[in-house]
Amino acid sequence: MRRTRWFSAFAALMAASGAASGTVAGTAPASAAPADACGNAAKPGAVVRETPWTQRVLGADRVWPMSTGNRVTVAVLDSGVDAAHPQLADQVLPGFDFLRNAAGADFDCTSHGTAVASLIAAKHVNGIGFEGLAQGVKILPLRLTEHGDNSSGAAVTPGVFAQAIRYAADNGAKILNISLTLDADYPVVAEAVDYAVKTKGCLVVASVGNHHKEPAAPASPVLGSRGGPAADRPSYPAAYPGVLGVGAVNEDGTRVDESQVGSYVDLVAPGGNVLAATRVRGHEYWKGTSMAAPIVSAAAALVWSLSPQLRNSDVARRLQVTSDQLPGQVRGPEFGYGMVNPYRAVTEQLPTTDKATPDPIPPVAHDPAAAARLAAWDGWSRTAVVVGLVVLMAALGGALLRFAARRGRARRWRPGERPRPRRVPHDPDEEPEDVFFALPRRRSS
Repeated sequence: MRRTRWFSAFAALMAASGAASGTVAGTAPASAAPADACGNAAKPGAVVRETPWTQRVLGADRVWPMSTGNRVTVAVLDSGVDAAHPQLADQVLPGFDFLRNAAGADFDCTSHGTAVASLIAAKHVNGIGFEGLAQGVKILPLRLTEHGDNSSGAAVTPGVFAQAIRYAADNGAKILNISLTLDADYPVVAEAVDYAVKTKGCLVVASVGNHHKEPAAPASPVLGSRGGPAADRPSYPAAYPGVLGVGAVNEDGTRVDESQVGSYVDLVAPGGNVLAATRVRGHEYWKGTSMAAPIVSAAAALVWSLSPQLRNSDVARRLQVTSDQLPGQVRGPEFGYGMVNPYRAVTEQLPTTDKATPDPIPPVAHDPAAAARLAAWDGWSRTAVVVGLVVLMAALGGALLRFAARRGRARRWRPGERPRPRRVPHDPDEEPEDVFFALPRRRSS
């Protein structure tokens, strides 16, 4: 089954302003049992046995010998997670259902949260090519919405959304995966994100949303205009400080058309035609930034499991600087730093400082005693050089005097004269040279 799904929590929040969205943690839990919570549940998908392109691109099998995400809990703030799926057995904690204000979010009515969780932690099953990227991770499901193809789109209010973020941070989650998007900045949500990031040291990973729309082309080119898609309005919580905003790309490296563009895009990950699990059993193909975010969350879990001493900002920075620049693309509002590379994030050694430039070289401390010794050595060095030159000149002068004395004794101390050339007696039988070289004279007739 191939199905394309679009997901936006903000639309669900606005559409579900009635009783379903009015539940607040602390009130009496709803009487409905989990089995009755899904009025019109999505059907399970068909079993897909082929290995998806995402796993081939990400090179997950190269990472697993070093890290599988053990000892890391990832909170999935979504539609719940079906713990009964064969590839998620023993991977899913009970969690909390904020829609029903009741314990237990290990079920799913729309399959969306199950798909997100499976991209993180789905285990290997013989005969199935699909697997999660960080199979040692534990999933903490938090049910916030029923928005999907076959549901009414009930969702919690922004206030309850903020409570779910705090719940995840207070209940052992190191990473919060949020595939929900808000089209407005709610202070209560911003404060909850700040609490999770700064107070509890969590890493928040959020999809940037699927609302990108190209503006209508102008009648004539605008002088000085630059190429590239127009930026979209900020998406929250991706646009909050300290949050990793994740966009989506296709198999060929191009941006998924709906993936939003803006300064809040920090990374991209596979999000086009992505294979993931459905509720109960089976798999489906999905599209959007909702599926890109869990891949980044899984990569973060791999890094944190191998290096638990790192801070959340260290993990985020590592994911960014080890990402891959896509062919023909540059760092910017479409792709952020580039596409996440789990293998590089786990294996590469990075500088420990976050600073863009190194610290200046500190000045040398002044030591008077050392300075005096240096001055003394400098004076002795100068003296030694002068003495050496004098000795060398004296030796050369002495050698010249000895040479002159030997020449003088050889001449018995008489002044030297230029020797005269010795005359050779003339042989009468030998023609003189001028005759030898002269042409013979012509006899007169």
